[in-house]
Amino acid sequence: MTLPLDRLNQSHRRILDTLLGTGASSRAEIATLTGLTRPAISQFAQELIDFGLITEEPARQGLRGQPARPLAICPTAAFSAGVNFSHSYLELMVLDLAGRSIGSARAAIAKPGPAEIGQSSRALLTNLMNKHGLSPDYLLGVGFSLPGDFYSDGSLMPHPWFPELRRPDFSASLATALGFPVVLDNDGRASAIGERVIGIGRQYRTFMLVHLGHGVGGGLIIDGKPYRGAQGNAGILGQYFPYGAPRPSGQDLLETLQRAGFAIDDFDSLEALPEKASPVLEAWITRAADQLAGVLAMTGRFFGPEAIIIAGRLPPAITNAIAKAINLREALPPQDDLPLPYLSASTLGSAAGMAGAAALPIFQSLLPSSA
Repeated sequence: MTLPLDRLNQSHRRILDTLLGTGASSRAEIATLTGLTRPAISQFAQELIDFGLITEEPARQGLRGQPARPLAICPTAAFSAGVNFSHSYLELMVLDLAGRSIGSARAAIAKPGPAEIGQSSRALLTNLMNKHGLSPDYLLGVGFSLPGDFYSDGSLMPHPWFPELRRPDFSASLATALGFPVVLDNDGRASAIGERVIGIGRQYRTFMLVHLGHGVGGGLIIDGKPYRGAQGNAGILGQYFPYGAPRPSGQDLLETLQRAGFAIDDFDSLEALPEKASPVLEAWITRAADQLAGVLAMTGRFFGPEAIIIAGRLPPAITNAIAKAINLREALPPQDDLPLPYLSASTLGSAAGMAGAAALPIFQSLLPSSA
Protein backbone atom coordinates (compact mmCIF):
# COMPACT_ATOMS: atom_id res chain seq x y z
CA MET A 1 0.00 0.00 0.00
CA THR A 2 1.55 3.29 -1.08
CA LEU A 3 -0.71 5.67 0.85
CA PRO A 4 1.00 7.21 3.90
CA LEU A 5 -1.75 6.18 6.31
CA ASP A 6 0.64 6.29 9.27
CA ARG A 7 1.11 10.03 8.67
CA LEU A 8 -2.56 10.92 8.98
CA ASN A 9 -3.42 12.89 12.12
CA GLN A 10 -6.88 13.55 13.50
CA SER A 11 -7.17 16.85 11.60
CA HIS A 12 -6.43 15.10 8.31
CA ARG A 13 -9.07 12.52 9.19
CA ARG A 14 -11.68 15.15 10.07
CA ILE A 15 -11.20 16.76 6.67
CA LEU A 16 -11.50 13.39 4.91
CA ASP A 17 -14.60 12.59 6.96
CA THR A 18 -16.20 15.90 5.98
CA LEU A 19 -15.46 15.46 2.28
CA LEU A 20 -16.74 11.89 2.31
CA GLY A 21 -20.04 13.13 3.74
CA THR A 22 -20.52 16.35 1.78
CA GLY A 23 -18.69 15.80 -1.48
CA ALA A 24 -16.62 18.59 -3.02
CA SER A 25 -16.40 21.54 -0.58
CA SER A 26 -14.50 24.78 -0.34
CA ARG A 27 -11.89 25.37 2.33
CA ALA A 28 -14.26 27.83 4.02
CA GLU A 29 -17.05 25.23 4.09
CA ILE A 30 -14.69 22.62 5.53
CA ALA A 31 -13.53 25.08 8.19
CA THR A 32 -17.13 25.69 9.24
CA LEU A 33 -17.94 21.98 9.41
CA THR A 34 -14.77 20.86 11.20
CA GLY A 35 -14.13 23.82 13.51
CA LEU A 36 -10.57 24.06 12.23
CA THR A 37 -9.15 27.46 11.30
CA ARG A 38 -8.75 28.52 7.68
CA PRO A 39 -4.91 28.47 7.90
CA ALA A 40 -5.05 24.96 9.42
CA ILE A 41 -7.39 23.79 6.66
CA SER A 42 -5.01 25.14 4.02
CA GLN A 43 -2.04 23.37 5.60
CA PHE A 44 -3.70 20.02 6.17
CA ALA A 45 -5.49 20.09 2.81
CA GLN A 46 -2.21 20.64 0.98
CA GLU A 47 -0.70 17.70 2.86
CA LEU A 48 -3.66 15.52 1.86
CA ILE A 49 -3.21 16.62 -1.76
CA ASP A 50 0.47 15.69 -1.53
CA PHE A 51 -0.51 12.31 -0.05
CA GLY A 52 -2.77 11.73 -3.05
CA LEU A 53 -5.92 11.40 -0.97
CA ILE A 54 -7.77 14.53 -2.11
CA THR A 55 -7.79 16.67 -5.23
CA GLU A 56 -8.53 20.28 -6.03
CA GLU A 57 -11.51 20.63 -8.34
CA PRO A 58 -12.01 23.31 -11.03
CA ALA A 59 -12.96 26.73 -9.68
CA ARG A 60 -16.65 27.39 -9.10
CA GLN A 61 -18.04 29.95 -11.51
CA GLY A 62 -20.60 32.66 -10.95
CA LEU A 63 -19.34 33.68 -7.49
CA ARG A 64 -18.10 37.09 -6.41
CA GLY A 65 -14.40 37.65 -5.91
CA GLN A 66 -11.82 34.91 -6.36
CA PRO A 67 -13.63 31.73 -7.45
CA ALA A 68 -13.33 28.96 -4.87
CA ARG A 69 -11.57 25.74 -5.86
CA PRO A 70 -13.39 22.94 -4.02
CA LEU A 71 -11.57 20.00 -2.49
CA ALA A 72 -12.78 16.43 -3.00
CA ILE A 73 -11.80 12.88 -2.14
CA CYS A 74 -9.66 11.30 -4.88
CA PRO A 75 -11.74 8.20 -5.66
CA THR A 76 -8.90 6.33 -7.37
CA ALA A 77 -6.42 6.76 -4.49
CA ALA A 78 -7.47 3.43 -2.95
CA PHE A 79 -10.33 0.96 -2.80
CA SER A 80 -11.84 -1.47 -0.32
CA ALA A 81 -13.85 -4.68 -0.48
CA GLY A 82 -16.66 -6.04 1.65
CA VAL A 83 -18.14 -9.51 2.09
CA ASN A 84 -21.59 -10.49 3.32
CA PHE A 85 -22.77 -14.11 3.39
CA SER A 86 -25.69 -16.32 4.30
CA HIS A 87 -25.90 -20.11 4.52
CA SER A 88 -26.10 -20.69 0.73
CA TYR A 89 -24.48 -17.71 -0.96
CA LEU A 90 -21.79 -15.07 -0.55
CA GLU A 91 -21.65 -11.58 -2.04
CA LEU A 92 -18.77 -9.12 -2.36
CA MET A 93 -18.67 -5.42 -3.24
CA VAL A 94 -15.74 -3.17 -4.11
CA LEU A 95 -15.90 0.54 -3.24
CA ASP A 96 -13.63 3.35 -4.38
CA LEU A 97 -12.25 5.79 -1.82
CA ALA A 98 -15.21 8.13 -2.28
CA GLY A 99 -17.57 5.31 -1.24
CA ARG A 100 -18.93 4.61 -4.71
CA SER A 101 -19.51 1.07 -5.89
CA ILE A 102 -17.02 -0.14 -8.48
CA GLY A 103 -18.66 -3.53 -8.81
CA SER A 104 -20.15 -6.49 -6.98
CA ALA A 105 -20.54 -10.23 -7.47
CA ARG A 106 -22.26 -13.21 -5.88
CA ALA A 107 -21.34 -16.89 -5.56
CA ALA A 108 -23.08 -19.96 -4.19
CA ILE A 109 -21.46 -21.67 -1.20
CA ALA A 110 -22.11 -25.17 0.10
CA LYS A 111 -20.93 -24.69 3.68
CA PRO A 112 -20.37 -21.28 5.32
CA GLY A 113 -17.10 -22.15 7.05
CA PRO A 114 -13.85 -20.13 7.12
CA ALA A 115 -12.18 -22.10 4.31
CA GLU A 116 -14.99 -21.78 1.76
CA ILE A 117 -15.79 -18.19 2.73
CA GLY A 118 -12.13 -17.22 2.33
CA GLN A 119 -11.68 -19.06 -0.97
CA SER A 120 -14.92 -17.78 -2.49
CA SER A 121 -14.15 -14.22 -1.37
CA ARG A 122 -10.67 -14.42 -2.88
CA ALA A 123 -12.05 -15.68 -6.21
CA LEU A 124 -14.72 -12.96 -6.44
CA LEU A 125 -12.28 -10.22 -5.42
CA THR A 126 -9.64 -11.36 -7.91
CA ASN A 127 -12.19 -11.40 -10.73
CA LEU A 128 -13.46 -7.91 -9.86
CA MET A 129 -9.95 -6.48 -9.59
CA ASN A 130 -9.04 -7.96 -12.98
CA LYS A 131 -12.28 -6.77 -14.56
CA HIS A 132 -11.87 -3.17 -13.35
CA GLY A 133 -8.08 -2.92 -13.59
CA LEU A 134 -7.51 -2.52 -9.85
CA SER A 135 -4.08 -3.06 -8.36
CA PRO A 136 -3.96 -5.03 -5.09
CA ASP A 137 -1.36 -2.50 -3.90
CA TYR A 138 -4.21 -0.01 -3.41
CA LEU A 139 -6.56 -2.28 -1.50
CA LEU A 140 -7.18 -0.90 2.01
CA GLY A 141 -8.53 -4.24 3.23
CA VAL A 142 -11.49 -6.60 3.11
CA GLY A 143 -14.35 -6.10 5.56
CA PHE A 144 -16.66 -8.91 6.68
CA SER A 145 -20.21 -8.48 7.92
CA LEU A 146 -20.79 -11.39 10.31
CA PRO A 147 -24.06 -12.97 11.48
CA GLY A 148 -23.61 -13.00 15.24
CA ASP A 149 -22.50 -11.13 18.32
CA PHE A 150 -19.37 -11.20 20.46
CA TYR A 151 -18.23 -12.83 23.68
CA SER A 152 -16.62 -10.66 26.36
CA ASP A 153 -13.14 -11.70 25.15
CA GLY A 154 -13.91 -10.36 21.66
CA SER A 155 -14.39 -13.73 19.95
CA LEU A 156 -17.38 -14.24 17.67
CA MET A 157 -20.64 -15.68 19.01
CA PRO A 158 -22.16 -16.77 15.68
CA HIS A 159 -25.84 -17.19 14.90
CA PRO A 160 -26.97 -20.83 15.38
CA TRP A 161 -27.06 -21.23 11.57
CA PHE A 162 -23.25 -20.81 11.46
CA PRO A 163 -21.57 -23.13 13.99
CA GLU A 164 -18.44 -23.38 11.79
CA LEU A 165 -17.62 -19.75 12.59
CA ARG A 166 -17.20 -20.49 16.30
CA ARG A 167 -13.40 -20.74 16.25
CA PRO A 168 -10.74 -18.42 17.71
CA ASP A 169 -8.64 -18.29 14.52
CA PHE A 170 -11.51 -17.24 12.24
CA SER A 171 -10.02 -13.81 11.44
CA ALA A 172 -6.54 -15.23 10.84
CA SER A 173 -7.97 -17.96 8.60
CA LEU A 174 -9.73 -15.40 6.42
CA ALA A 175 -6.63 -13.19 6.19
CA THR A 176 -4.51 -16.20 5.18
CA ALA A 177 -7.00 -17.34 2.53
CA LEU A 178 -7.36 -13.84 1.09
CA GLY A 179 -3.80 -12.62 1.41
CA PHE A 180 -5.07 -9.18 2.49
CA PRO A 181 -5.85 -7.47 5.83
CA VAL A 182 -9.37 -8.18 7.07
CA VAL A 183 -11.71 -6.15 9.29
CA LEU A 184 -14.55 -7.97 11.05
CA ASP A 185 -17.74 -6.70 12.67
CA ASN A 186 -21.23 -8.02 13.27
CA ASP A 187 -23.76 -7.39 10.53
CA GLY A 188 -25.74 -4.78 12.45
CA ARG A 189 -22.78 -2.55 13.28
CA ALA A 190 -21.17 -3.08 9.86
CA SER A 191 -24.40 -1.85 8.25
CA ALA A 192 -24.49 1.13 10.63
CA ILE A 193 -20.91 2.05 9.70
CA GLY A 194 -21.83 1.63 6.05
CA GLU A 195 -24.70 4.09 6.49
CA ARG A 196 -22.32 6.43 8.31
CA VAL A 197 -19.75 6.34 5.50
CA ILE A 198 -21.78 5.97 2.27
CA GLY A 199 -25.51 5.86 3.12
CA ILE A 200 -28.18 8.20 4.45
CA GLY A 201 -26.44 8.14 7.83
CA ARG A 202 -23.91 10.63 6.42
CA GLN A 203 -26.31 13.46 7.23
CA TYR A 204 -26.64 12.48 10.90
CA ARG A 205 -24.17 12.47 13.77
CA THR A 206 -26.23 10.18 16.00
CA PHE A 207 -28.50 7.47 14.68
CA MET A 208 -29.73 3.96 15.33
CA LEU A 209 -29.76 1.20 12.72
CA VAL A 210 -32.04 -1.85 12.90
CA HIS A 211 -30.68 -4.87 11.02
CA LEU A 212 -33.21 -7.51 9.93
CA GLY A 213 -31.36 -10.66 8.93
CA HIS A 214 -30.91 -14.03 10.58
CA GLY A 215 -31.78 -12.25 13.81
CA VAL A 216 -32.84 -8.75 14.86
CA GLY A 217 -29.63 -6.81 15.27
CA GLY A 218 -28.57 -3.24 15.12
CA GLY A 219 -25.87 -0.66 15.50
CA LEU A 220 -25.52 2.69 17.26
CA ILE A 221 -23.61 5.67 15.90
CA ILE A 222 -23.02 8.35 18.53
CA ASP A 223 -21.41 11.64 17.53
CA GLY A 224 -20.22 10.04 14.31
CA LYS A 225 -18.57 7.01 15.91
CA PRO A 226 -19.81 3.44 16.42
CA TYR A 227 -20.72 2.66 20.02
CA ARG A 228 -19.93 -0.92 20.95
CA GLY A 229 -20.58 -0.96 24.70
CA ALA A 230 -18.50 -2.72 27.34
CA GLN A 231 -19.13 -6.21 25.91
CA GLY A 232 -19.10 -5.23 22.23
CA ASN A 233 -22.80 -5.83 21.59
CA ALA A 234 -24.53 -2.49 22.10
CA GLY A 235 -27.50 -1.87 19.83
CA ILE A 236 -28.81 -5.41 19.31
CA LEU A 237 -32.57 -5.82 19.62
CA GLY A 238 -33.05 -9.58 19.43
CA GLN A 239 -33.53 -9.94 23.18
CA TYR A 240 -36.88 -8.14 22.85
CA PHE A 241 -38.16 -10.92 20.58
CA PRO A 242 -37.64 -14.40 22.14
CA TYR A 243 -36.84 -17.43 20.02
CA GLY A 244 -39.74 -19.84 19.67
CA ALA A 245 -42.20 -16.99 19.10
CA PRO A 246 -42.91 -14.83 16.05
CA ARG A 247 -40.08 -12.34 15.50
CA PRO A 248 -39.53 -9.47 13.05
CA SER A 249 -36.36 -11.10 11.65
CA GLY A 250 -35.57 -12.04 8.08
CA GLN A 251 -35.13 -15.63 9.16
CA ASP A 252 -38.65 -15.58 10.62
CA LEU A 253 -39.97 -14.37 7.26
CA LEU A 254 -38.24 -17.25 5.47
CA GLU A 255 -39.75 -19.75 7.90
CA THR A 256 -43.21 -18.13 7.63
CA LEU A 257 -43.15 -18.48 3.86
CA GLN A 258 -41.86 -22.06 4.08
CA ARG A 259 -44.70 -23.02 6.42
CA ALA A 260 -47.13 -21.51 3.88
CA GLY A 261 -45.78 -23.89 1.25
CA PHE A 262 -43.33 -21.67 -0.63
CA ALA A 263 -39.90 -23.10 -1.51
CA ILE A 264 -37.83 -20.25 -0.09
CA ASP A 265 -34.33 -21.38 0.86
CA ASP A 266 -32.46 -18.14 1.58
CA PHE A 267 -32.73 -14.36 1.42
CA ASP A 268 -31.88 -14.19 -2.29
CA SER A 269 -35.04 -16.25 -2.97
CA LEU A 270 -37.09 -13.30 -1.70
CA GLU A 271 -36.06 -11.26 -4.74
CA ALA A 272 -38.47 -13.19 -6.98
CA LEU A 273 -41.44 -14.16 -4.82
CA PRO A 274 -44.50 -15.44 -6.72
CA GLU A 275 -47.56 -13.20 -6.71
CA LYS A 276 -49.54 -15.76 -4.71
CA ALA A 277 -47.14 -15.23 -1.80
CA SER A 278 -48.25 -11.59 -1.45
CA PRO A 279 -50.93 -12.14 1.24
CA VAL A 280 -48.48 -14.05 3.44
CA LEU A 281 -45.80 -11.41 2.91
CA GLU A 282 -48.15 -8.50 3.60
CA ALA A 283 -49.42 -10.08 6.81
CA TRP A 284 -45.86 -10.68 7.96
CA ILE A 285 -44.86 -7.06 7.19
CA THR A 286 -47.79 -5.73 9.22
CA ARG A 287 -46.95 -7.96 12.18
CA ALA A 288 -43.21 -7.20 12.01
CA ALA A 289 -43.84 -3.44 11.82
CA ASP A 290 -46.15 -3.58 14.84
CA GLN A 291 -43.57 -5.53 16.83
CA LEU A 292 -40.78 -3.14 15.92
CA ALA A 293 -42.83 0.01 16.58
CA GLY A 294 -43.17 -0.57 20.31
CA VAL A 295 -39.53 -1.49 20.83
CA LEU A 296 -38.18 1.33 18.66
CA ALA A 297 -40.46 3.91 20.29
CA MET A 298 -39.09 3.07 23.74
CA THR A 299 -35.44 2.50 22.83
CA GLY A 300 -35.56 5.58 20.63
CA ARG A 301 -36.81 7.66 23.54
CA PHE A 302 -34.04 6.33 25.78
CA PHE A 303 -31.26 6.67 23.19
CA GLY A 304 -32.50 9.88 21.56
CA PRO A 305 -31.17 9.43 18.00
CA GLU A 306 -31.69 11.89 15.18
CA ALA A 307 -32.80 9.01 12.96
CA ILE A 308 -33.69 5.32 12.96
CA ILE A 309 -32.68 3.42 9.81
CA ILE A 310 -34.19 0.05 8.88
CA ALA A 311 -31.73 -2.14 6.98
CA GLY A 312 -30.66 -5.75 6.60
CA ARG A 313 -30.74 -8.68 4.19
CA LEU A 314 -34.28 -8.25 2.86
CA PRO A 315 -35.04 -6.88 -0.63
CA PRO A 316 -35.57 -3.10 -0.73
CA ALA A 317 -39.31 -3.40 -1.42
CA ILE A 318 -39.82 -5.37 1.79
CA THR A 319 -37.58 -3.16 3.92
CA ASN A 320 -39.29 -0.03 2.59
CA ALA A 321 -42.71 -1.49 3.31
CA ILE A 322 -41.73 -2.30 6.90
CA ALA A 323 -40.35 1.20 7.46
CA LYS A 324 -43.52 2.82 6.08
CA ALA A 325 -45.73 0.61 8.28
CA ILE A 326 -43.92 1.42 11.55
CA ASN A 327 -45.92 4.01 13.49
CA LEU A 328 -43.83 5.25 16.39
CA ARG A 329 -46.44 7.79 17.53
CA GLU A 330 -49.13 5.16 18.05
CA ALA A 331 -46.72 3.05 20.09
CA LEU A 332 -46.01 5.86 22.56
CA PRO A 333 -48.25 6.91 25.47
CA PRO A 334 -50.88 9.50 24.51
CA GLN A 335 -49.26 12.21 26.63
CA ASP A 336 -45.90 11.82 24.89
CA ASP A 337 -45.72 14.67 22.39
CA LEU A 338 -41.93 15.01 22.18
CA PRO A 339 -40.38 15.11 18.69
CA LEU A 340 -39.82 11.74 17.03
CA PRO A 341 -36.64 10.65 15.28
CA TYR A 342 -36.75 10.46 11.51
CA LEU A 343 -37.40 6.85 10.45
CA SER A 344 -36.46 5.50 7.04
CA ALA A 345 -35.36 2.39 5.19
CA SER A 346 -31.73 2.23 4.12
CA THR A 347 -31.09 3.46 0.60
CA LEU A 348 -28.47 0.68 0.23
CA GLY A 349 -31.21 -1.97 0.02
CA SER A 350 -30.20 -5.60 0.31
CA ALA A 351 -26.62 -4.53 -0.54
CA ALA A 352 -26.36 -2.90 2.91
CA GLY A 353 -24.42 -5.86 4.29
CA MET A 354 -21.65 -5.99 1.70
CA ALA A 355 -21.57 -2.19 1.33
CA GLY A 356 -21.27 -1.84 5.10
CA ALA A 357 -18.53 -4.47 5.16
CA ALA A 358 -16.65 -2.61 2.42
CA ALA A 359 -16.95 0.61 4.42
CA LEU A 360 -15.17 -0.96 7.42
CA PRO A 361 -11.61 -0.64 5.99
CA ILE A 362 -12.32 2.95 4.87
CA PHE A 363 -13.64 3.87 8.30
CA GLN A 364 -10.76 2.19 10.13
CA SER A 365 -8.02 3.51 7.84
CA LEU A 366 -9.07 7.08 7.09
CA LEU A 367 -11.71 8.49 9.42
CA PRO A 368 -11.34 9.89 12.95
CA SER A 369 -10.63 7.24 15.58
CA SER A 370 -13.20 6.30 18.18
CA ALA A 371 -10.76 7.27 20.93
